[in-house]
Amino acid sequence: ENDDENDDTAGRCSVPGVATKKGALLQHIPAYHLEALIDSFHALRRGDPPYAPVAPDRAAASPGLHGVVKLLVRHFADERVVNPDVRDMMLQSVSVLLQYKEYVAVFEANEEARREMVPSLLRSFDSRFWIPVSNILLRLCKGVGFGQYDNEAIKVLAAIKAIKRDGADRHRETGNVAVVANEDDGGEDDHAASPDAALAEAIANSVDSSSPLFQALIVETFKGDPKLLEKFLDRVFNTLNWTITEFGVALKEMLDMRQRAAAARNLQRKCTVMLELSVTLERVLEFLTLELPVAFLDSSASMRMKRLVEILLFVLGHACGAGSDAKLFEQALSMKLPVFVADKISRAPVLAPIAGIILNLEVAAAAWVEGRGDEFGVNEVSDTVADELAAGAGENNISQLEYICAFDWEEHFGAFTGREEAIAELRDVVRRVRDTREDIERRRKAEDEVDVPEDFVDPIMQSVMTDPVTLPGSGVVVDRETIRRHLLTGDGTDPFSRTPLDESMLRDATDLRKKIDEWRSGLHKNLDTTALEDID
Repeated sequence: ENDDENDDTAGRCSVPGVATKKGALLQHIPAYHLEALIDSFHALRRGDPPYAPVAPDRAAASPGLHGVVKLLVRHFADERVVNPDVRDMMLQSVSVLLQYKEYVAVFEANEEARREMVPSLLRSFDSRFWIPVSNILLRLCKGVGFGQYDNEAIKVLAAIKAIKRDGADRHRETGNVAVVANEDDGGEDDHAASPDAALAEAIANSVDSSSPLFQALIVETFKGDPKLLEKFLDRVFNTLNWTITEFGVALKEMLDMRQRAAAARNLQRKCTVMLELSVTLERVLEFLTLELPVAFLDSSASMRMKRLVEILLFVLGHACGAGSDAKLFEQALSMKLPVFVADKISRAPVLAPIAGIILNLEVAAAAWVEGRGDEFGVNEVSDTVADELAAGAGENNISQLEYICAFDWEEHFGAFTGREEAIAELRDVVRRVRDTREDIERRRKAEDEVDVPEDFVDPIMQSVMTDPVTLPGSGVVVDRETIRRHLLTGDGTDPFSRTPLDESMLRDATDLRKKIDEWRSGLHKNLDTTALEDID
């Protein structure tokens, strides 16, 4: 009955009556037995007295949660579980347990959970399991988002950042973060000097059910597996685009059918669910921009930054401003619909993560400019979030950003720590976005008014290229961003020759890029000279 033949403790901690040896569990136990086991556990958990957490050193003598945690963590991503409903049930069980700080402590103390849960969760974020996975991630990352800051959360974040600085070498050697139990063999000085001890203290002081340990493990997992990060972010962007679109569609249908009570109630509920899911995905992105800003700021991550800004502007367009979707939201809020009122649906939960994302990336980029980029793991910044917002935003989008700055945050979140400083920084970002946007518009107008050499124009987008590359199969030159977006659709072929293609096969058109840069430089120099003459 041992999970590992050489691990006696694992055998003693296994769920009573269940053979959990790898390769045997789900081949010999029918799915309904597993369902019955999990249902029985939840019945005990809600019982009187409840099924209480048990420390690892007591698990052998008293059946506690550790066997159940091991079962859930090991098999919610197990492909041998052919029934997706059973896997979903296990993920939902993990999500339920992680609502409570006492149960979070059990997961943190469980070796299997520390080693396997985070990578398995991130790999399970797909079209079937993204809802429970995103809910679990949100529970683990509570208390660190915009509008959620308080003194305890700030202490936790400070402890994590200290761990990253002081214990970086040791974390690279071990490959994970361990929890150190309270022991008497070390003095106070040793405890204070140990990164693991600092993490243990941060965990003890964590707010709600958040977990500094698992937050650190999420970051370390992504750092160690860039391909997993790429796939995860791609799915988050696509899913958030879908949920906010479905929210807008349901909102319109609900307002059109408000005379039909039953149908309207169902659509109200759909609106609520879609908005909540959208906010959850926003908070996940906010956490990543806080703890892993290099994933968006590095020169190799320019496409991620562009996609992040695009989805932020898309969400903003549904939440505020003069657009048709935002007007529908305003109309629904003004009607004080029962489901909206009961669930406290408002703009605040939608806008807060956007504010947090912008602030997180701007703070990290500013630190890099000041020579402190290593504090955030940022070695090189390609474009800041303000630059990308300026490049992608229209006048209505800038008004939406100004709306965030003027929003009454205190009414929704109270007087959270650092609110005034955060809003002041946001205003500065929006001011720079507006100024940069005006400059971009002047330059684009100047380019439109002159004859552009034909070989400077992207054959797909019909715009002047910035980073031209040659496709090896067809020999056609296109802008790098254009072909990257084509490859993101999953079509791994040259769009002109249909030969196999991936990003590593692209060849820089260095000479052409130099010509384009010189042409632009001359054009903009003349534009700047004209502008100065107008001022005089």
